Amino acid sequence: MDFTELYKQSLNLCHFSPNGLYLATAVQHRLVIRDAESLQILHLFACTDNIQHVSWSPDSELVLCASFKLGILQVWSIKDEEWTAKIEEGVSGLVDVKWAPDARHLLSFSDFQLRITVWSLTSKEAYYIQYPKYSDKGYCFRQDGRYFALAERKDCKDYLSIYDCEDWTLLKRFALDTNDLEDIAWSPDGRFIAAWETMLDYKIHIYYPDGRLIKSYSAYDTGLGIKTVRWSPSSQFLAIGSFDQKVRLLNYYTWQPLIDFSHPRELVPHDITVFKETDPENENTMTGIANWSQAAHPKIRYQVLCPPITIPQSRPDPDKPNPRMGVGICEFSCDGRLIVTRNDNMPTCLWIWDLVELRQVALIQQTNPVKMVRWNPVIPDRLAFCCGNGVIYMWQGGEVNGCESVEVPAVNFQVLSFEWNPDGKSMSLLDKDKFCLAFPIEE
Repeated sequence: MDFTELYKQSLNLCHFSPNGLYLATAVQHRLVIRDAESLQILHLFACTDNIQHVSWSPDSELVLCASFKLGILQVWSIKDEEWTAKIEEGVSGLVDVKWAPDARHLLSFSDFQLRITVWSLTSKEAYYIQYPKYSDKGYCFRQDGRYFALAERKDCKDYLSIYDCEDWTLLKRFALDTNDLEDIAWSPDGRFIAAWETMLDYKIHIYYPDGRLIKSYSAYDTGLGIKTVRWSPSSQFLAIGSFDQKVRLLNYYTWQPLIDFSHPRELVPHDITVFKETDPENENTMTGIANWSQAAHPKIRYQVLCPPITIPQSRPDPDKPNPRMGVGICEFSCDGRLIVTRNDNMPTCLWIWDLVELRQVALIQQTNPVKMVRWNPVIPDRLAFCCGNGVIYMWQGGEVNGCESVEVPAVNFQVLSFEWNPDGKSMSLLDKDKFCLAFPIEE
């Protein structure tokens, strides 16, 4: 793996453009636009105050900066440096901002869930949507960008409203069969909308966008319920990770579980490959080395084990809210064949499942808790993850089926988060105030 030099960044604001050509980074009040391959500076914009949010327009032509403290939005053009836009929210405040799919409208969320303001960058008009239930969740766009779904709370009841993204008129509003809605998710094919309860009640509802209820599903009635929900890229499966340490895969024909993926402490099946991170000082005790263990930086290697094995487990504190237990990570690969999960009371382990064979194919056991997991957006069976140390980790499926650990060649650089380039050829690795790019070398 090749690495670039280190560069400054603030608040982990370092994002690739959707077309993969540019990289936007914030350095205090300055916005730096770089070439995504060479990191040459293409544009340098000065904002009114320290930048707290950066996001690209879906067409990669505009980039947005926000200062939530001052309630100011600023938009810059990549193609026309003379063009800029500035929006001041004023007394209503600003807590979040999102691009509309047409890349010419912005949605700003005010304090206390009072309203959403839709700003047009072409006509300079503003549209107002009153009383969203949340400002950081509870809304989604259909993948084709034509419609916007929003959860609202009125008279102690949850509603779902569907808006036309062309003129922002309300098309449909219907009551939800929820006691306290947690979030919603539109299926990638646009046919269904999933709405589920908070963790206090295991219940998820599937609706048509016109308000017809298709199915309500509940796995159990007692204990904490749903923690994560993900649609597969094909919309044929809905994965539900819950506090009982299971992932249930609902199929779109019956909306019943096709299979349950559990995370037992004792792993028994012999057809699962286990990659265990080891200390090379104890290398003489290793029985095998994973295919991708690297000779240039031999500080971290993997031991290949065969079940049965016992997985280390942490005990959640019952006196603290949001206990660290249950399935907190559940992500599909880009082709939908593989899914990776992390059970939060086994934070050092990643479980990889094959949805064609409906079985677990690998377990990755780390020394430190896994912080972030991301599938390559182009190569279906390539997974990257980090553990908050100076290493970026990769797992490759298929015939390779191996783990690789690559140490970042920089002093005191800890990989706290990372992001794949949409072209799948590189990734940005972020420390507290620095970043670099990493380029996986193809065999």
